[in-house]
Amino acid sequence: MDQPRMSSTEQSWRRVLAIDTATRTQSLALMDGETVLEHSQRKVKFNHGSTLLSHLNQTLAEHKLEVGDLDLIAVGVGPGSFTGLRVGLAIAKSLARAEDIPIVGVSTLAALAYPVAIGHQFAAVCPMYDARRQEVYAGLYAYDESHLTQLEPDRTASPAAMRQKILELASSSRPVIIVGDGPRKYDELADWDMPDVNWETPDVTLMPAWADGPSAVGLAQIGRQKAQHGHLADVASLEPNYIRPTDAELNYKG
Repeated sequence: MDQPRMSSTEQSWRRVLAIDTATRTQSLALMDGETVLEHSQRKVKFNHGSTLLSHLNQTLAEHKLEVGDLDLIAVGVGPGSFTGLRVGLAIAKSLARAEDIPIVGVSTLAALAYPVAIGHQFAAVCPMYDARRQEVYAGLYAYDESHLTQLEPDRTASPAAMRQKILELASSSRPVIIVGDGPRKYDELADWDMPDVNWETPDVTLMPAWADGPSAVGLAQIGRQKAQHGHLADVASLEPNYIRPTDAELNYKG
């Protein structure tokens, strides 16, 4: 007779598989407790679907695990590439359904912010990456005691609007750290060595290019925390967070 699944607070959520395909960086992590068994970040030129599943199966095999050994699947829900998000969600949901594994969706922007925020707990972290159409996907986060806190909703915005928002934050005596490729795509977000209207140089730091990709380890950590608090997703209704309409939707409305 099958044993009833433990409640979220009773679960150890020990083995966590995390995947993110919202950007051109395909990120995968496998964790056992606090131990990172595998973490990879790969630049994908075309389709995530052609490489993700084989990489996932190889990772499990190398650690002598099967899908059914997982306690939780955490998947990045965007915002980001519409095609990439659909691929990642489809694979994560099919695995969850096949073995009845709990699943949780995590903001890709939160996953990008997590490793920076945990090391800079007095700063506001602004993850941002190119959304095309002269916009960026952006969020605002901070690490508060033991978890990542969302300061404002994820959004799309023009580089000029995000520059103004960051200046406002930095002017309130809170340092701001920007992570992601936004500053490498748009000049308005690249130069912070100029004084503001009060003739003070804002306390803004740009993370280097090696930190541009979302971290599946951060995604796994956030996913585990959400699961511990009972915030699991319904596999049937879990959808990407596109934030803005797809090109097809815009063309249909037009």
